[in-house]
Amino acid sequence: MPEAGDAAGTGRSLPADAPPTLTAPTSGQPGQPGELRGAGVSPGVGFGPVRGIAGAVPEPAAGAAPAGDPEAVTAEALAALEAVADDLEARGVTAAEVGNKEGQDVLNAQALMARDPGLADGVRARAAEGRSAARAVFESFGVYREMLAGAGEYLAARVTDLDDIRDRTVARLLGLPMPGVPDSDEPFVLVARDLAPADTAVLDPAKVVAFVTEEGGPTSHTAILARTMGVPAVVALPGATVLADGTPVLVDGSSGTVVVDPPAAAVSAARDAAEARAA
Repeated sequence: MPEAGDAAGTGRSLPADAPPTLTAPTSGQPGQPGELRGAGVSPGVGFGPVRGIAGAVPEPAAGAAPAGDPEAVTAEALAALEAVADDLEARGVTAAEVGNKEGQDVLNAQALMARDPGLADGVRARAAEGRSAARAVFESFGVYREMLAGAGEYLAARVTDLDDIRDRTVARLLGLPMPGVPDSDEPFVLVARDLAPADTAVLDPAKVVAFVTEEGGPTSHTAILARTMGVPAVVALPGATVLADGTPVLVDGSSGTVVVDPPAAAVSAARDAAEARAA
């Protein structure tokens, strides 16, 4: 767990020993001063400016002319999937080196997804139908996505993992930047629709003081890894991505609250409460 620090002055996260609690989400008005409420899934308090995930990957065009030789298209797609799997494993090694063995396990499982023989068969079949490499990958992941989404809460939480592998592969095939955590010279609160293990497992808690996402739940990898890393996290917050970059927010991962543009007194009170819980 990060040590307690000057949250109001530095944007560092503050610890809390209490177990995570799940608070029912309520709607708020992101971008406006006030309190928003989601589901608190990792305890502690973090204060800092909002930074959003960079590099959204567009859906590849459908219905285009045949892409060419199906064997060449398949080889291109499978090579991209293998490159993504290698990158995930390398990120896992990095996570393990800083003590995040659970993160490595998650990333290794993602690498196995990228190498799944059934996925390769789906890509091969769609390439034979004239799809481009990127489109064949996108559609093949869609089949597995629908299966997981309808398989109960725990497996449905893995949909984000599939989407991340898909997006990384499509970005590689289209020559686009990889989606990921933005660079910042100061500690910040990371805000996203959802977060992928490839990003959360290698985050520096000294820089990312809290997570806030629109989607996810207590069994999502975002929640699991946030707790492992000791980073406060609030998920299932409607409209979280509307918060503009640079907006100061105070995140309480126990209560599930996010206070937009909080007064200094509120930050100080949150710091005192977190220190009291940690005592």
